[in-house]
Amino acid sequence: MLVSDTSDESFRPLEPLPYHRQIRDYLMEEEAEIWNWYCSHRVREDQAESIRFELLKSTYRIDRDSQPDWYEIADLALSRLNLDVPLTIYQAQHAEGMNASLAYLPSEAHIILFGPISSKLSREELLSVFAHELSHLLLWQQWDGEFLIVDQILAALTNDRKAHPAHLESMRLFSLYNEIFCDRGSLFVTDDPNVVVSSLVKISSGLDSVNAESYLKQAAEIFERESGPSQSLSHPESYIRARAVQLWHNRDVDAETKITDMIQGQPALNELDLLAQRTIEVKTRRMVDSLLAPNWMQTEVMLGHSRRFFDEYAPPAASHSDEALATDLKTDDQLLLDYYCYVLLDFVTVDRDLEECPLAASLILAEHAGIQSRFTEIVRKELKLRKNQLDRIDREKNKIVENAAKEFAPKP
Repeated sequence: MLVSDTSDESFRPLEPLPYHRQIRDYLMEEEAEIWNWYCSHRVREDQAESIRFELLKSTYRIDRDSQPDWYEIADLALSRLNLDVPLTIYQAQHAEGMNASLAYLPSEAHIILFGPISSKLSREELLSVFAHELSHLLLWQQWDGEFLIVDQILAALTNDRKAHPAHLESMRLFSLYNEIFCDRGSLFVTDDPNVVVSSLVKISSGLDSVNAESYLKQAAEIFERESGPSQSLSHPESYIRARAVQLWHNRDVDAETKITDMIQGQPALNELDLLAQRTIEVKTRRMVDSLLAPNWMQTEVMLGHSRRFFDEYAPPAASHSDEALATDLKTDDQLLLDYYCYVLLDFVTVDRDLEECPLAASLILAEHAGIQSRFTEIVRKELKLRKNQLDRIDREKNKIVENAAKEFAPKP
């Protein structure tokens, strides 16, 4: 947490976003060995020297004596972010367009400017940009450096030739949320959302003049038309960033939820990150639990199949009930809906000795879970059932299950 005068009612500490904390907790739990390795292998001095040398080759280093105004602005950002580190500013050579970035070194601030950024931005806008870049350093250095470790682990996972799409999506989302955090750092320092918005739009558009209030109205129009989640790889779209700044400035009680919707949207099967992957796994487990709760469904074949999904699977008690399943399985993603249906279909066909009883039980569960329409379409297609055959089983499903409980119940 940033140190500040908390007696000021307008003060809010600059904290990592929920996604930052969730992916950190996931990696600490699921990748404990890798996490511990990175904890003990911080940036070494030889690595730091390599970064410094690269800066010397690719930039023009700006001394304090040559641009005292820039350093005065940057020092103000450092002070307001409560960062006590040496600062150096550079101008990139052969840059196209405007931008700024931070070259990370422990306990040092190295800010690189690209293009005519200093001449295009006002003093307050330049303060916003410096604050944004220094907020990256803040995120890496505070909170025991845990979010730097997250970044390093995700980068390592994505650079592996065996990288899973969930690793790539996790890195993408983590990068997007980093930018949202740093925009909050800009707002924290400038205390003016219009300055933050005008600076980011100027940099992205190259314009000399930007009306922030007009752009915020433009962003509102985009969201009125249901724009969908961010498709960007590293920086959220400007309209998303502008609205996120406005939500945080206005202290919207649902700001984090709204920002999550803007960045991630609802889970899609082909775009799952590590967290969403685990969420879908939990929902799948709940669906299998609901299906296998009756004793007669717990045959060796059924349990063996369930353990292909979940190692050492053990079924729930017969009294198991999951009233929230229908709400939690609800999705607009057709592929994810089909995934749930095909999981059920697997259990319909795996134990032939149970005849049509698993299908009846699955139809009951599909109805309860709100996926019956699509499930019946898939069953008819994959099992080559005539419509009247499936309709009969559907009509008689409750009776079939009642009889199965008597016929297939385990013998005492």
